[in-house]
Amino acid sequence: MTWGTQAPQATKTTEAPQGVVYNEEYYRNIFKNNKSQSVDLRMGLVGWENTAKTGLALSMMDAEIRAGKKVAVFDVDNSAKSTVDYIYPDAENIMVIPLHDETDDSIFDAENNVDYKALVDKTNWFVNILAEEVAANPDDWAGVVFDGGSTFLKWCEHAMRASLLSRGIIETEDGTFNQKEWRERNRMNRNVLTRIHALPVPKVFFTFHLKPVQQYMDDGTGKKVLMTVGDRPDWDKGTMRKFSQQIFLNRYMKKADVAAGVKGDKTLADGEWAIKGTIEEMKGKNMEYVGTTHTILTVKSGKVEWTELPFLNE
Repeated sequence: MTWGTQAPQATKTTEAPQGVVYNEEYYRNIFKNNKSQSVDLRMGLVGWENTAKTGLALSMMDAEIRAGKKVAVFDVDNSAKSTVDYIYPDAENIMVIPLHDETDDSIFDAENNVDYKALVDKTNWFVNILAEEVAANPDDWAGVVFDGGSTFLKWCEHAMRASLLSRGIIETEDGTFNQKEWRERNRMNRNVLTRIHALPVPKVFFTFHLKPVQQYMDDGTGKKVLMTVGDRPDWDKGTMRKFSQQIFLNRYMKKADVAAGVKGDKTLADGEWAIKGTIEEMKGKNMEYVGTTHTILTVKSGKVEWTELPFLNE
């Protein structure tokens, strides 16, 4: 049985379900200056592949995880489970939610191609289930990790293009179309991100990839060639406004390699490398760290030294 056949039928009601924060008691608590419903973190973690984004998110819930609090991880990039198993091999309170699951026939069409609209629907279905679980026992939860915001945005784009193709707006999946059609992709993407952001749990983390910024430059012979000159977050315009905290992660080696997304650090020896995080946004406490860069981990002589960001756990 697949995820689609297990979903309960959603019913609309004018009354807030028991346990959710958006009810009369919640708003009365606001007027009473009751801060029990306040949230700690809504953080975006941005970096190239293999820059410890998922591990850093988990480290900021480590005390809660070891105390038995629950964490849900949406494994959009299909890589979170290995990180969870490595750091917490025996933890039963971390639920990794597989989305692009090769054993799930419901996310493939009749020709065995990925049905991206089904993938987006599946993600929404799991958000519904998680919201019900959190509402039933909110004190049991430490937080949520949505691991793969850039990949999910691409799913939404593929789903949008399939819709445009079926409606005859484009003739091929890579066809051109009016800019206003991007609203469909953005709606699907923002719906999921907004709902997860609003879950009544203390900490929510979203991970995103970087993508290269390229421009034509002189290659030294007078010929103009397309070169990578930097990078930027691979997210929908406006996404960054959702996060009160943002950390950008980069890999460092002794010699920089811009094309590979590696920055230079002359203090590192040959063969050594490190991952560092730059605090781009930090509303609330720890604002004094904005603009600072900190080592997350280093690899020397084949040994990993994990230093994380302890000040964020204080």
